[in-house]
Amino acid sequence: MPNFLGFMSEAVVPSWPNASKSENLLAYHDVEKTGVFLPRQSAQKNSKQLSLVAKFLLLAFVFASAISFGQPIAEFAARAYTAVLRCGGPRPQGPIQVQFDDPTPADLNRTFFPAAKPWNADIIQDRKAWTLTCSSNTNACSNLVDGDKETDWKSETKAGVTHWITIDLGAEYLVHSLQVTSSVSLGFENGPRNHKVEVGRALADLQVVAYGAWRDIGGAAIFEPRHARYIKLSVVDTNKDKGFVAISEIQVWKLPAENVQKPEGGIWTHTVDFPLVPVTAWLNPKTGRLVTVSSNSPNGFAKEQKPHETVLSEWDPKTLKATVKVVAETNHNIFCPGTSMDENGHVLFTGGSSSDIYSIYDLDKWVKPDDNRIVKARGYQGQTYLSDGRTFMIGGTWSGQKVNKDGEIYDPKAAGQKWTLLNKISADYIKMRPSRCHPDSKSTHTDCVTEDWQQHHPWLFAWKKGTVFHAGPSKQMNWFFLAKGSEDVKPVGFRLDDDDAVCGAAVMYDAAAGSILTAGGAPNYHYWVKAEDHSLGYRYPATNNVFGMTLGNPGDPVTTTKLASMAHPRIFGNAVILPTGEIFIAGGQTKGEGFHDDEWVEYPEIYNPARNEWRKGSRNSIPRTYHSWALLLPDATVIVGGGGLDILRDKTNHYDAQIYQPDYLFKGTPRPKIVGQDDIGQWKLKSTVSIQTDLEVDLDASLIRYSAVTHALNNDLRRIHLKLTKKTGSAGGAFEYTADIPEDPGVALPGYWMLFVLKGGVPSVAKTVRLHKD
Repeated sequence: MPNFLGFMSEAVVPSWPNASKSENLLAYHDVEKTGVFLPRQSAQKNSKQLSLVAKFLLLAFVFASAISFGQPIAEFAARAYTAVLRCGGPRPQGPIQVQFDDPTPADLNRTFFPAAKPWNADIIQDRKAWTLTCSSNTNACSNLVDGDKETDWKSETKAGVTHWITIDLGAEYLVHSLQVTSSVSLGFENGPRNHKVEVGRALADLQVVAYGAWRDIGGAAIFEPRHARYIKLSVVDTNKDKGFVAISEIQVWKLPAENVQKPEGGIWTHTVDFPLVPVTAWLNPKTGRLVTVSSNSPNGFAKEQKPHETVLSEWDPKTLKATVKVVAETNHNIFCPGTSMDENGHVLFTGGSSSDIYSIYDLDKWVKPDDNRIVKARGYQGQTYLSDGRTFMIGGTWSGQKVNKDGEIYDPKAAGQKWTLLNKISADYIKMRPSRCHPDSKSTHTDCVTEDWQQHHPWLFAWKKGTVFHAGPSKQMNWFFLAKGSEDVKPVGFRLDDDDAVCGAAVMYDAAAGSILTAGGAPNYHYWVKAEDHSLGYRYPATNNVFGMTLGNPGDPVTTTKLASMAHPRIFGNAVILPTGEIFIAGGQTKGEGFHDDEWVEYPEIYNPARNEWRKGSRNSIPRTYHSWALLLPDATVIVGGGGLDILRDKTNHYDAQIYQPDYLFKGTPRPKIVGQDDIGQWKLKSTVSIQTDLEVDLDASLIRYSAVTHALNNDLRRIHLKLTKKTGSAGGAFEYTADIPEDPGVALPGYWMLFVLKGGVPSVAKTVRLHKD
């Protein structure tokens, strides 16, 4: 069960930059998906006390929970009493809210980093054989392994230098993770922030396995297992930037020797650490940085509750550094939102935890519109940019009232209110069936049937003449006609024998041909009636079904074909289109359950449309399940990250992402380069463009759209297959080609795209181009 009382008495309560004073709240609410504010350290003690009634209710809640989950009542009571004694005064109406005093030294000494542990790994318990060397010492390097978190290693104060620690483990292990706890005695000040982790069998053979940034409390770099005796941690900067670094403890996790990765279909390489649990992600096409957000806390979320702000981290692939800040100016908690990217690269966020708000990320800054309200409050909606410059969304009953979330249109050129409700585009058309128990479970539990999730995460594909094709996840598919004044819906049948497939994957992998692929998903959002008690029954597992659809003119019948099945059923898997036109899918579970990593799918798969075949990818060692995501990077690698974001169920909180190098990068063929082009090209629809390369390349190229992803949903993602024509002669030693850009903005959706050329199936590093109508 979730260790929420353990959190009260044992968890550390770090702060983060620029946060408001209202953050020091802990909120319990929403039975389906408990959201929490991370308590913040407070220098001032609150003399107010909870009322006797509130204390009684809290203790009663604890005793009931202990009975429900079969836990020792005495243990729960002791923790609850401690929590009540430390609670602040009564709060406004809403969820139960608890304010904490400063943690005591005893609390801090029990600290364990609240995150997902390395899967199936064990701590190396005996550290006596270790030899540690530190770049400098104010406090002894040996304090890092003395088992006492009140002692620490503190480097000398030297501004602008990289401090480091090397560890000789005394023997070779299959190393999986390095865990670091910042100095407890200093209140986590000057713990490592941006860092680099290297491992190797010899000091002269160290290889980088992880980099990025940790929270002030510290962190764990979890990476693909490597045989190593030596580990080096380099600290690039600290959370207070005072010129020194202070760490209380270091632990190393290992796996059995047979768990080493065997490359198949590519290989997992580096881990990118974030100072938050990244749930939503997108690439900034202007800077090349990866932007991620969690909620109004780095490791938990709140729903419909202040502060309406978002914790954000940007990772720069050039410097390998990550930053963190709180976005408060939009008054929007961007958790469980609708996402779409417009023709200017701006990301439009709607609803979510701040269910009736929308805001805009415009590449350089955040924008709070003058009238920042949508019509129907919602979360878990589907959303897409349209060919006519507007944006459409529908569905989403996670937040807001439990009513039909009919379609809405956003028109940036409209005066006043930008959002208009489309009553004719009813959410009834996208509804999945209520969840139900599997007959074999023989369950009669009343919670087996629920309708709460029927309008979640619709797959929407913008198409010609301002229309949208709704491909699922309901088994019913539809055309949405969105021309102003003549809105309409035309159902176009089912995905053959598929059932509802919530949180499956859907991509438009060849836009010019109208080709769409859907994969996996499940008939219900949660497999277990109660995840904490499997005896109460279960619903239906995920499928490995794969279907292809071919779009013609808006309103035409849609050709649907059953394609080769995946090797693994999966819900919450994430799909990415590769420059080769293949589809990469990673992560997910065979039995879907949020905030649980059980039944996770270790192996990614790659689909080849030309051969209608799936091939196996290399096994992953970090679960990617609920709240995970994936994106294509401009260097033709894939980044897969996230999972979790719940303080009460922090054992599935994943503060990282991993980079996967597909097998096309290991062919031994030189990678071509695109030359003679601006950093960001401007290409008009229905134009013939020139492309120059340093090598002679294949006559097939790819444009892949920049996009935003959350909850395994990425509706703006699509690829255009470009046919190249080689020009005679060459310009300055370069090879020159031409290509025709599609005329229809429903095919070549305006916005930013990555251009890849290939040689022998090996892609170049992408150049960014912006497709526009005028």
